[in-house]
Amino acid sequence: MKKTGIILLIFIFILTSFMVSCGSDSVPGGNNNAAGDNNIQIPDPENPEIPDEPGIKDSLPEGLDFGGQTLTVFAANIHEVYSEGEDGDIINDAIFQRNRAVEERLNLKINAIESPPWNEYETTLNLIRRSVLASDHAYDLIYGWSALMPHLSVENLFMDLNETPHLDLGAPWWNQSIINESTIAGELHFIVGDTALSLMQCYSAMLVNNELQKEYALPDIYDVVFDGKWTLDYMGDLVKSVHRDVNGDGFMDENDLFGVVFDNVNQIDAFMQSSNIKMISKNEEDIPYLDAEIEKLSSLVDKVYNLLYNNPGAIAFNLYEGEKVMPMFKNNQTLFAPILLDNVVQNFRDMEADYSIVPYPKYNETQDKYYSRIQDGVSLLCVPVTNNKAEMTGAFMEAMGSESYKNLTPVYFEIAMKVKYARDEVSSKMLDIVRDGSYLNFASIYNTRIGAPWNMLRDLMDGQNNNFASWYERNERAITGEINRIVEEFTKER
Repeated sequence: MKKTGIILLIFIFILTSFMVSCGSDSVPGGNNNAAGDNNIQIPDPENPEIPDEPGIKDSLPEGLDFGGQTLTVFAANIHEVYSEGEDGDIINDAIFQRNRAVEERLNLKINAIESPPWNEYETTLNLIRRSVLASDHAYDLIYGWSALMPHLSVENLFMDLNETPHLDLGAPWWNQSIINESTIAGELHFIVGDTALSLMQCYSAMLVNNELQKEYALPDIYDVVFDGKWTLDYMGDLVKSVHRDVNGDGFMDENDLFGVVFDNVNQIDAFMQSSNIKMISKNEEDIPYLDAEIEKLSSLVDKVYNLLYNNPGAIAFNLYEGEKVMPMFKNNQTLFAPILLDNVVQNFRDMEADYSIVPYPKYNETQDKYYSRIQDGVSLLCVPVTNNKAEMTGAFMEAMGSESYKNLTPVYFEIAMKVKYARDEVSSKMLDIVRDGSYLNFASIYNTRIGAPWNMLRDLMDGQNNNFASWYERNERAITGEINRIVEEFTKER
């Protein structure tokens, strides 16, 4: 049976199970007509084709044959490029089928090597650095964490992907914000797209406890989002009304009920993207420079500070207490909780209470759309500058991108997220909003290499400090200096 047939059979089974378990197609929050009002289309069980874009195909020439050679991939998120075999899990099976399709099409073999874990990032950097400097050809392609790869990029260890054979950088399976934002003097050292499942898994969003929403007679959050009124200030007003000393001990802590719970690290960083903040610009020569929106950043700091520390309905945990966030939401102790989409799969598939998925709030109502952070655990694809299989590597990247776009992304997003894990029809539309607004910019990509300007909110909030002017005065010179050093590396003769 062809792989499309297998996917459709799996889809029918999952969708049938979903309908039986839900028992009702009403929309939580009291607006049962919301789905119809907003033209939301959920796959029809009588005609369960995954939405397709006719005519979208890659530009790889017919008959590419690499003679059974092995292509070695060094992968931070190993599940993105390796599957031992089909096991009934729809995502794993889609990855396995994609890999086999690419191997057969190009007549090559994938050898995936898992990098050390996140907390051994220096080891990861050194492994890649030593391999390239020694020109030992240990890795043909790197799927590396986005927080780390810019460090090696500045050391000129990666190929300019503009010169990589067979790559079509304008294809829809490559994230265009990465391509547009991460070039320096025209050079592009990494890309990401549908071939990296972590891209979708790392989208930031918010969960809403529907039972608490009803208990406190709050407005339907879906309507607020669709009306463009879902802002930081609006969220703060809702949060104020939701708090209760559950155990009656006179203290508000993780044992009580809140309107929102945060950790002061990644979940706080996401407000930078959701507010469409700009910190770095590039001139006509594609050279980056510090160009912070001072007034907007100062205002954002005040808004987030007020939400976390001047609002009785909020609780915030520091770096070492962040693991408390997910259990509190699962235990019905908070109305809102920030998540990555993969948290839904990993943490909430068995949650009894109904919940909704919505984007992070906007900075204000005049903002043009909802924006979503892509957390820096996403994999960036990089080709070592010493690669001696450039044609095969480029063809592999392009084939993996197009095959993922056609057969992996739909399985993850249209089936697993929208049907299996989303709790109602309108959450599916919310997922589209989250995905459509996701982006990375230069400051967030190169963050740890240029003095960490994108950590500004977490630094201030973790210290319960809202003095942005003081933070900027302390950090402006260092950030500018690091940017200039990067520019020097990219523009000097090699």
